Amino acid sequence: MNDAPEPAAAPVSTPPDPAAEAERRERFMQVAGPGQLHAAALALLLTPGRAREMAVWRDECRHTVGAKELRNELMKVPWPERMPWLERFVGRVAQGPLDKRQQLLRAVRRLIAADGRALALDRLRWLAIRHALGDVKALARPAAAEVELEGLATGTALQIGRLSAFLSRIVPSPEIDIDVMSGAATSGERWWRDVMQPWPDAGATRDMPDANALVSALHDVQALPWMLRPVLVRRWVDAAVALSPAGQIAPPAAEALRIAGRLLDSPLPPAVAACFVEVDVA
Repeated sequence: MNDAPEPAAAPVSTPPDPAAEAERRERFMQVAGPGQLHAAALALLLTPGRAREMAVWRDECRHTVGAKELRNELMKVPWPERMPWLERFVGRVAQGPLDKRQQLLRAVRRLIAADGRALALDRLRWLAIRHALGDVKALARPAAAEVELEGLATGTALQIGRLSAFLSRIVPSPEIDIDVMSGAATSGERWWRDVMQPWPDAGATRDMPDANALVSALHDVQALPWMLRPVLVRRWVDAAVALSPAGQIAPPAAEALRIAGRLLDSPLPPAVAACFVEVDVA
């Protein structure tokens, strides 16, 4: 006889009420004032349990009427909707005056540095917001019909390697499980090697780029011919799918790849797009 206790039944999740969900979306669609947009964007960047982040949010939004109620509601938004809503709110700020855009950028920097450390995904979100708010973009080089990824110059391949090295800290899974004792390659290292296969002689390494090197790499990759940028994004995504259990990209990796696609002004491959619930444009 097996005397082991039976595992507790998993709690049954209540399906969302379609009417309530529609009302919630409509309320978010109505967020339009500078203060509320500022509060909403920052709320979607908060990490539950990080008191210093919350302190920054409170300081930034202390004069905004209804900010706390908006924050509480936004923090309940399911993960697949969070990035689409963030993009929408930031996009609305981008349509406003320069001082409001600069104010949001400064606030985002304050928030992600509040506890003295900025994770790779935090840094990527900041780059995405800066890009969406109208940061100077690199000019794409003229497209050459015969050029493919394999034919890129060594310098460009090295910059792809640096940007990919940064992404590999998140894709295909956050790098927190390094097996130091065995020396086994992490999934991020395998992903990076797969991505870099077209350039075996470029001399690229997976060293983590510092802030300046990351921005330099991003600008150079943004300057790829417009036809090659989606090809690179698909390569990132295909390598992530191949290394993900059952081909299902994990949420942090999906967000990182979505941001990478946005930074290159590239369409999202289906494997990434399927991870999110897009916001209907009213």
